[in-house]
Amino acid sequence: MDVLIVEIGNSATDVAIFHGERCFAVYTTQTEKLAEKEKVQKQITRIFDRHSSITHAAVCSVVPSVGELFLDSLGNTLSGKVLEINSSLSLPFALDYNPPDALGADRLALCALSRRTWPDDPVIALDIGTAITFDVLSSKGNYLGGMILPGLDLMTEVLHYRTAKLPMVQITEPSIPFLGKSTVDCMQSGVFWGSVKKVEGLIESIRRYLMDDIGERNIKVIATGGNCKLVASVMDDPPVIDEQAVMRGAKVLLDMNI
Repeated sequence: MDVLIVEIGNSATDVAIFHGERCFAVYTTQTEKLAEKEKVQKQITRIFDRHSSITHAAVCSVVPSVGELFLDSLGNTLSGKVLEINSSLSLPFALDYNPPDALGADRLALCALSRRTWPDDPVIALDIGTAITFDVLSSKGNYLGGMILPGLDLMTEVLHYRTAKLPMVQITEPSIPFLGKSTVDCMQSGVFWGSVKKVEGLIESIRRYLMDDIGERNIKVIATGGNCKLVASVMDDPPVIDEQAVMRGAKVLLDMNI
């Protein structure tokens, strides 16, 4: 049975085809190019022309307007189930969030994959993209809480747009000097190394909290998102990297709720 998973992020939208647990095709488009019904339908039609055996689908979106377009298009195309990833679904962990439906679909999916991958261990799950999010699960499968921080791209944009003289910079590789000797170098260093040290420090603080306050051991750390490999490449103790974690987590939730 083939299923289709749509992951709609702030920057990019991935449409993946799964056969069992194997993802064998991914189609990526800039999310801003999918703001119209006709464009979404055109992409769906093109994908179904190539993969006619798709039976069910799930949409995991942090951009509600685009998510609704995909849900509508898939609902009119598929005879099987079209699932929206949200907190009303059956979950493999106990969610404690106020209100429950405010926890992003991407974070729900990442937690679902984390619990399915390590069913007996506590997990720190990171998504390092437009925003940097932390979500923490106990070894008993309880959602303990999380954090939301600005990501690298947001920080560079804020420095440019909220100041009179600072330029727009890009960070695409980890070979950035720790101390800069130009304005651009200083901005890249501050954003990149500040993010790395922030992520490392928060992981260590959460580890200590889990061990000292809750008595947890064997803590797992997983990271996904557009900048996860960039940040993890210079970390002293890098997390498990899974760039398809949100899509695979959405697949876990689809399987549980068909």
